[in-house]
Amino acid sequence: MLDLGHNSLAALPDMFAGLPELRFLYVSNNKLTALPDSLRSLARLTYLNVTDNALSELPGWLGELGHLTEFRAYNNALEYLPESMGHLSELRELHVMHNALTTLPQSLGGCGSLREIDAQGNKLRALPDTLGSLSRLTSLNLRFNDLSALPDTMRHLAELRFLDLRANRLTEVPEWLAQLPRLEKLDLRWNQLGRLPQSFGAFRERGGQVYV
Repeated sequence: MLDLGHNSLAALPDMFAGLPELRFLYVSNNKLTALPDSLRSLARLTYLNVTDNALSELPGWLGELGHLTEFRAYNNALEYLPESMGHLSELRELHVMHNALTTLPQSLGGCGSLREIDAQGNKLRALPDTLGSLSRLTSLNLRFNDLSALPDTMRHLAELRFLDLRANRLTEVPEWLAQLPRLEKLDLRWNQLGRLPQSFGAFRERGGQVYV
């Protein structure tokens, strides 16, 4: 483990080529505007925390970190995520809240191990259709964004238990949303909904929690 967090680093030292076995890297709470190419040599890295920096983009080689299981990049200035992220087949947790993202990459569907996505507090206007390919996803936090619709492919999220859509621009929600078999908690507060589909009655009867 290497922890360089809570400093005033504007750039990371060129030292990572000599750390091929490193698994946990913390560089949070610094002043980083870019990640050095030498990080791509960390082939065994499983945890990367770059939160609370000044990153506006992530390098395309991020997808080369094939053993990464948890990536934290919240409280930056990210406007997009690289399509190469779809190569992170072992990624289980993605935390990118409080950035400036307007969408998530289409390639995200390739991250078949994802269990949790937290993208709250961005500027998301649309979600990729490939989101429905994440068959192991259990938690999806999208509150405080600009979503006006959900992709129909989300009906295939059979393991989803928690879905937070609070404070978006939804005027309606689809019938299938309350029919997701494992869904336990659904937050729809602070949207522009005129009504809820009939399926929500059955969802409540089986113990599901809905906040509107």
